[in-house]
Amino acid sequence: MPSVIHQSFHVNLKAMRFFFLYPPDKYKTLYRIHTYIMYFVLVVPIPILECLFLFLQENLRFAQFADSVFLLAELVCFVLKLYPFLNNSERIKKCIHYFDSAVFEVVRSEHEEILKECVKMCRRTSALFLAAVTGGFISWSSRPISWKNHVFPTDLWLPFDVKTAPRSYISCTYVYIVMGVGYGAYTSAAIDPLIAGLAYQATCQIKILKNNLQFLKEQVKDEFGKTTNLDSARENELVYEKIRKCVIHHNLILEFVKEYEHCFSQIALSQFVAGVVVLCLSCLQLTLVDLVSFDFLAMVMYLIAMLSESYLYCYFGTVLYEESNTIIDAIYLGKWYEYDVRCRKALILLMERAKRPMIVTCGKIVDMSLDTFTLILRRSYSLLAVLENYNIELN
Repeated sequence: MPSVIHQSFHVNLKAMRFFFLYPPDKYKTLYRIHTYIMYFVLVVPIPILECLFLFLQENLRFAQFADSVFLLAELVCFVLKLYPFLNNSERIKKCIHYFDSAVFEVVRSEHEEILKECVKMCRRTSALFLAAVTGGFISWSSRPISWKNHVFPTDLWLPFDVKTAPRSYISCTYVYIVMGVGYGAYTSAAIDPLIAGLAYQATCQIKILKNNLQFLKEQVKDEFGKTTNLDSARENELVYEKIRKCVIHHNLILEFVKEYEHCFSQIALSQFVAGVVVLCLSCLQLTLVDLVSFDFLAMVMYLIAMLSESYLYCYFGTVLYEESNTIIDAIYLGKWYEYDVRCRKALILLMERAKRPMIVTCGKIVDMSLDTFTLILRRSYSLLAVLENYNIELN
């Protein structure tokens, strides 16, 4: 039977293999060469060309500046987001498959239901985000259809004159730009739901832990049969063994959260910083184009994809925090008053450990939570107001 990670992220892992972001078990040197080639050929050059355009272009109009910075922020985000997969791919792979360990195998039906719900959530999230990214990418790459005097979806510096260049140059350049941006877009479509989904995998493990802690005595009776008469000492010994396993389970989840933060905090932080700029400039672009136009539709689609990207991280980070904050409640709801002193002391120690909820921080700066998502929206609006005033002054 496929593992829970394989069931949840089957499409994501296939896409990562296709884009050389998921290290194989063999031919690792060849894989790293392919990965670096893809990174430096498709991801890095376009932001550099965008920067050259901004610095070298004379009489740059405000609309051109906003459009170029808008794409530049997203492309720089791609560069920063994909770099850990080059530099730390093996550790990231281990983190992805952390919950495939035999320690996390479940046998109880209620635990299997929790994991089934987790798999459905992860698949649904990946599918919806892929649809949003596809809509945004297709609308962006089709911009030359309605963008007057433009043959490319964005302005960037080129070593030839677009007006006099052969059609073959134009076609190859257009394909290269679309491939470069598409590589970043679809790697994000695979990576972002996977990273957010891993936080939800940890949340579901906490749900299983809470179920175990709340029904310790009932599980002991189920395992030995309700007709079996266990004396009090033997029953408390078995309950204590269950508590010990719960403590180990809790420690393993804490270790995962620590490893998860180490592997993905830079990726999430780059997404949040770029999100402020991109959301601001997307809204600004909406004020500069006609309401009934293809450009307006393209910006709306891109705005939905960008909002979804940041929201995934923040929502599942908040769910993890809230679920970990209720472990003590699960212990209290159990029949702790029927346990012996040793079991109660063990539960008290676990409760003290669980008082500190599991919070994922991004670059040791902000938490991965809905409060951060609100902060992104506020900062985007503040920056939008500044740029809108600047645009009014220029006009």
